Amino acid sequence: MSVAELNTYRVAGVDVVLAPGVNGRTTSFEMAYAQSRGAQTPPASTLPEAQVTSTSRAGPDYFTVVNSPEAQEYYQRRTVEIVRDEMEKRVGHALLGQKPARIHVTVTTLTLPNEAMRILVSQHHLLQATVVLRDAVTGQALVTYPDMRVVIDGGGGLVGTFLVPALVGGPVERLAAELAQGYRNWLLQN
Repeated sequence: MSVAELNTYRVAGVDVVLAPGVNGRTTSFEMAYAQSRGAQTPPASTLPEAQVTSTSRAGPDYFTVVNSPEAQEYYQRRTVEIVRDEMEKRVGHALLGQKPARIHVTVTTLTLPNEAMRILVSQHHLLQATVVLRDAVTGQALVTYPDMRVVIDGGGGLVGTFLVPALVGGPVERLAAELAQGYRNWLLQN
């Protein structure tokens, strides 16, 4: 489809789904969820997580809370919200036509190494998705970007692991922004 044909459409909405097994769990999401449930961040300790007990602090056990099925749903919901919001913000006004279209994003892979792995081996964050622009009335696929991949630096090293998120946002936010901007650029050049 040419850019001229695409410009007869406007983005009427964005749908985001995570493939089974995809989880947007990050430390910041964990901490936000735990705090919302009254669990306190565990004290710094040399004990392995399995040996930290809830008797040393008030409130529900942190590790029980952040590993619960409800917490997993929260991580997924936050990831979907962030990807949807970035797509709406960065692609929503790219098409200027009258016919409604919807962007469908299926996140197939989301790799978010934890801080320890990023400090020790400088691992990267990865988001892989299939993005389809569909006619909102007929449901017909207008253009498809299969297997769109976004890789961002994990921050590597002690300083980068904690400084990068403080300056430019967490990994899910940065991946979503790169995905949306990359899709916008691809869409307008297709």
